[in-house]
Amino acid sequence: MNQIKRKLSFNQSSKDEIKKLRNEFDRSITSIENLPMEFFYELFDYLDGYAIYKAFSNLNYRFQQLLNSPSLLFKIQIHHSKYKEGHRNNYKQFLRMNMHKIFSIK
Repeated sequence: MNQIKRKLSFNQSSKDEIKKLRNEFDRSITSIENLPMEFFYELFDYLDGYAIYKAFSNLNYRFQQLLNSPSLLFKIQIHHSKYKEGHRNNYKQFLRMNMHKIFSIK
């Protein structure tokens, strides 16, 4: 009988611990928006400009402002085989709209 009570109390404490960890994890995920803009400028140096645009455009106001910032310059890596016909038109439109913000093309 005591063993059953111990298991129940262990299970309850485990569930409480899991809830606590999930809450902490959820808070850490939402805190990405609290990172300074400089962090994103640094991160974006390693990514393709079109991939950045696709991932962050229309996400929220802050990221839209970041994408429209004159401080953000795009590095473009052209891989024609990477994009299907439908995406090529979007890619061309992105290039036309952001021509003044392109730093390099590979």
